Amino acid sequence: MIFFASPLRAACQFALVIAGLASASAIPAAPLSPAEQTLLKQYSPAAWEARRRYRDIAVDTVGSGETRAYVFRPEARSLNGLPLVLFMHGWRGTNPKNFGGLIDLLVRSGAVVIYPVYQGEGEKTSPQKITANAAQGVRAAIEMLRQSHPQLIDEEKTLYWGFSMGASISTNFAVRHTELGIPAPRAVVLVAPGDAYHVVHGTESVPTVARLESIPPTLPVFLVSGAADTSIGVPTARAWAARLCHLPRSHRTLLMLPSHSDGGQQISSAHGSPGAPDSRFDFPDATATVTKRIAGRDGFESSGSLNVLDFYGYWRITMAMFDFVAGGAYPTALFTPKSPENRFLGVWPSGKPYAAAVEEEVCN
Repeated sequence: MIFFASPLRAACQFALVIAGLASASAIPAAPLSPAEQTLLKQYSPAAWEARRRYRDIAVDTVGSGETRAYVFRPEARSLNGLPLVLFMHGWRGTNPKNFGGLIDLLVRSGAVVIYPVYQGEGEKTSPQKITANAAQGVRAAIEMLRQSHPQLIDEEKTLYWGFSMGASISTNFAVRHTELGIPAPRAVVLVAPGDAYHVVHGTESVPTVARLESIPPTLPVFLVSGAADTSIGVPTARAWAARLCHLPRSHRTLLMLPSHSDGGQQISSAHGSPGAPDSRFDFPDATATVTKRIAGRDGFESSGSLNVLDFYGYWRITMAMFDFVAGGAYPTALFTPKSPENRFLGVWPSGKPYAAAVEEEVCN
């Protein structure tokens, strides 16, 4: 099985909701509460576009093949103290195109994103080696930044973001960051988590996920999966959440995002649902020279894989944690039981509310 965000989500016939949501002015089929009306505007495509304060993205590379890491940073003068995002993709998701929409949002909001390739061509790299490979790429990227832009990043403002197998890497980083020589996290987002036994068989399928019980109780950890991701994300997220019960309720959440349909249109929350491809980030060969600059643009790339699950789900969670890491207020709403902000996933172009997300508590 392949665990990267495909350009088109499986079973998704949804023709972009952007047009219907951009103005956040659709008249709901049923009245929204005042809180939902606020959330509809707060996480609309227009709102996401408005927060992108930088225009162009500078691209650096270190290493080659499985040791390569891409570094995406705002192209602007006199920047310093920017937060750092260690972005861990899924199995065979070495091309940053698959998450280009979210990378663009993070960088143009003021992040420096490090995207380690960590895996050779095809499936040649053992899952047992990918944490070490990813850490090597991160260390090389940070050393490059220290030399070329010594004031650019604040390593105390680091967010770990991991999808599928990348979530396993992120948990390993959270427990072993000192040993691995990488910055400690201030927060962690684990999306549709997976492990070695999901991608290989035999001796290499031994679980790679860290000692989750060793994650510090002061570290905020948000687990999220599509509810239709029943083979990988859902069972793994639940199993991991049960191993994080030593974290206070204020520092852990497990959230499931449902599939839904309206008038023949459908959105699937299967394993690829967190992806939002952007062709400007299309780097399929980790041994090749890539562009040094990605020109900014208005709006979002047209894709059947960009919809309310991103705007009101994956992006909302990611950016709330990023804002906290960057020095903002603690994202209390993310960790508040039955929070309207976690449940609300926007509306369809018809105005019909999308099905509510479901928060699960496995630590009772």
